[in-house]
Amino acid sequence: MFSIEFFGAPREGAAPPVTDRMETNFTDLAHTITHAKSLFSNVIVQRRHKELPHGFRILDEQGAEVARWCIDDEPGLRSA
Repeated sequence: MFSIEFFGAPREGAAPPVTDRMETNFTDLAHTITHAKSLFSNVIVQRRHKELPHGFRILDEQGAEVARWCIDDEPGLRSA
């Protein structure tokens, strides 16, 4: 199972703030990435009361980052 964390824009000298976090019951990383991208797109369109996310990262059950994407990246996705 994976967790998806959406994070805001990086601030000077600090890690980007986590704006939302959700647990999933997905066991397939590729499926989780597709789901996170879809959620990211929907949040950008609908968000009004919170800071817009700047990207997302996917964590495994141990809390290790296994994938990350942000709007500053090249069109691809980084995987650990």
